[in-house]
Amino acid sequence: MNTKRIIVGLLICGAICTAARAQATLDDPDALFRQALRYGDLYNWADAAPLFSQAEQLYAARGDNRNALYAHFGRLRSTMEQLSLPEVSEELGLDLDNNPLVQSDNELRLFCLVVRGDIDGEIDAVPMRRDWEAALSVAQTLGDKKWENRASGEIGFALFLAGDVTTARQKVTAALIGATMLQDAGAQIRYLAAIGHGFVQLGSYEDAMGYFDKALKIAATNPDAGYQFVVNEGRLQAFRSMGKLDAAQELADDIIAHARAKQKHVKETQALITASTVATAKNDEPKAVEDLQAAIELAQKGGFTRLLADAQFYLEDIYRKRGDLPKAESLAAAAAEGTQSSGDIYLVPFRLQALAQLQASQGKYREASETYDRASDILDSMIGNVTSAQAKLGLITSMSAIYSEHFTLIASHLNNTSKAFSVLEHARGRVTTDLLMSGRPPDSPKELEIEKQIARLNLELTKAKSSGEVRKVRDEIFLVEEARWLAPGSNPWKSRPWETIPLERVRNSLPPNQMMLEYVLAEPQSYCLAITKDFARIVPLAGRGDIDKLVSEYLKTLKTKGTSKQEGARLYTMLLKGIPEASTNVRLIVVPDGPLHLLPFEALVDTVGHYMVSSHTITYAPSATALYLLNSIPPRETAQRGLLGVGGVPYDQAPELNKLATLRGYTSGALTNLPASKDEVLAAQAAIGNASDTLLIGPGATKSAFEHGVDQHTIIHLAVHGFANVKHPDRAALMLLSDQQSGDDGILEASEIVHLHTNADLVVLSSCDTAVGSLQGEEGVANLSLAFMLAGSKTVISTLWSIDDTPALYLMKRFYAHLAAKDSVAYALTAAKRDMLKTYGAQAIPYYWASFRLDGAGDYSISVSSKKLAAAN
Repeated sequence: MNTKRIIVGLLICGAICTAARAQATLDDPDALFRQALRYGDLYNWADAAPLFSQAEQLYAARGDNRNALYAHFGRLRSTMEQLSLPEVSEELGLDLDNNPLVQSDNELRLFCLVVRGDIDGEIDAVPMRRDWEAALSVAQTLGDKKWENRASGEIGFALFLAGDVTTARQKVTAALIGATMLQDAGAQIRYLAAIGHGFVQLGSYEDAMGYFDKALKIAATNPDAGYQFVVNEGRLQAFRSMGKLDAAQELADDIIAHARAKQKHVKETQALITASTVATAKNDEPKAVEDLQAAIELAQKGGFTRLLADAQFYLEDIYRKRGDLPKAESLAAAAAEGTQSSGDIYLVPFRLQALAQLQASQGKYREASETYDRASDILDSMIGNVTSAQAKLGLITSMSAIYSEHFTLIASHLNNTSKAFSVLEHARGRVTTDLLMSGRPPDSPKELEIEKQIARLNLELTKAKSSGEVRKVRDEIFLVEEARWLAPGSNPWKSRPWETIPLERVRNSLPPNQMMLEYVLAEPQSYCLAITKDFARIVPLAGRGDIDKLVSEYLKTLKTKGTSKQEGARLYTMLLKGIPEASTNVRLIVVPDGPLHLLPFEALVDTVGHYMVSSHTITYAPSATALYLLNSIPPRETAQRGLLGVGGVPYDQAPELNKLATLRGYTSGALTNLPASKDEVLAAQAAIGNASDTLLIGPGATKSAFEHGVDQHTIIHLAVHGFANVKHPDRAALMLLSDQQSGDDGILEASEIVHLHTNADLVVLSSCDTAVGSLQGEEGVANLSLAFMLAGSKTVISTLWSIDDTPALYLMKRFYAHLAAKDSVAYALTAAKRDMLKTYGAQAIPYYWASFRLDGAGDYSISVSSKKLAAAN
């Protein structure tokens, strides 16, 4: 027998054996069932479907009723998008209630609950949550850690749909961390994708893509995971939102093709809806309508209530642009009703906002106001349910337009100043106001431990030698930072119904020479709500675009050490000329909006060519309600010491801090010393100090030493490097020294400051950019100044741009001299600026003094001897 014939014979035998094994597998329901469960465990239900179906038939033929039912549940889950979801949910409910097999077998019951939880998740958040809570209980009975973790994560999804964003993120983040610890690849992919989708909704597309990439990387190492519909749908939405329309269209076509090939009707419907938004962005209206009508047909046929509402919502927008407002209103009403009936509470305010816009555009102003009120009521409930400052900020930021549009509607058409004020105050400075109205107990031990872990890992990062070690530590930091959301909910701000301080009470609280200016920037017209003891009036202003442009130009001039009284005068005209009483009320309190948060009103130029600082004392507040509450705080008797001063930090002798600041992205070069910062602190002590002061100067200026004394002083002065972070405002930071013995890293981030619980009445941040941050809609700017206010400070002085060391020293010396003379805090800062103008004349350009601003209460003085507050005359 020659060699070739031997080889051919072996190949034939091998093929026969392989076919025999394959046939044996096809005839073996246990093997089919195991592989189907493997696919399902990775959420690859499409490839699991035929295996579940075959296994079900084989088990039934054998008379194995238990496993036939088990496989039947798997078939229902893997083919649910081809079935009527309400009918399948009802069938599973009957099995749970009446089937003896399901009632007596916890493993089978758990799988039935898992399948029903996924199906109800496409219909209504309320039964979805019930399903997964029941699944969690069964998993705990079985000791099944994987499904305990997964069920908790799915409950998080249900809570998100119900509007409880904080608890939802805690549970989903915990599920991701748990999946990582359990090496549960399917759950890792699922929850990474979920968090990515969350970042897409928040507009943080680069962050979202990072999560999607992690999910795809894990899927790539698990080929049985199959095509990643959820991940790619998130990537599609991100591409669309980033303006990468060609990439979005290509990905949409790919998702739809895979969905149709596998009969994944839910995924097809989702992709069609998103594809319609891509077509709209490409000005292809016929294609957008075609996609949406196809999506509506699929959603109606399949009973996909939530997706039906989504498709109606996007189709409404097309009819609105066509000018068919009645048809658009009908679709918007249906979308709002469908969204609410499906339990997707988070989206209801947006849907009601669209409906109100359409009602207003047809002249139905009172109906529109009532619809905005409905949206506001739901938002109030959602904001009240979340228990962290960051979560509240996220909600308010994403939904601020609802409040500003409602205000504009009332100001333009309903002529009700008190109602307009109430609408605005529901959102303005809401986080600060919630804290002031409710108080906040100490942080939990877990929160404190998380901050210690991050500090320890930051120190490890400075010692990392290779890029691999750096990546490893950064991954650990990522997981611990995510765990911030898992701190137990035993210490939330007290829950209470939301209420604003009535306009009349705010008016009565203002002295005769004070005026509050509350701005609302909008298109085509902006507004200023001017409030004094004698009146409250809404004043129309130019549109937001015109104001934004002029503010941007003037800020550029000021920050580059330029002067342009013409620009300053134009802004004065635009923002104040329509309010003649502002010239006679020399004490102004500005509640800014949008870019006005970054504008020093003191540098505006009045009608006689003078900077406003020459004639007015100007401070800033998050809202009228917040200021009223801040002014109502009595003197704090708990502060036993006077000044806590930090300065003279030897940055050139802190190599690890410099390395960490670079690795964490705060600076691209070494931190330079601030020679005059020590003198600032000493000047403060010389003016108002006593024997109980604490000065952290030179090597003693550590983060741990500062944190130890932050709750024991009336005045805190920080003359250190500060860095804003517009992309991640919670990571804005002050640079102190690390303390190896305490395990701190020297970097004091905004997220840590919020947890300090200071008893200080006055915090002075003589650092760069401490008033700069990310605009958070009606909440204001998320920055270091806000962080200290949330930590408990009554007043914060901060800076709008980088400042020179020497002028800052002069200004601070004069400020503390005026404080020592028992001037009010607000007047002391204004007087210091006037001193600089008087002393240096034309050389005292706004760059040197306009950067400093005061947020919060300002009309009190500080007694040098006792450090107790006294009302200023």
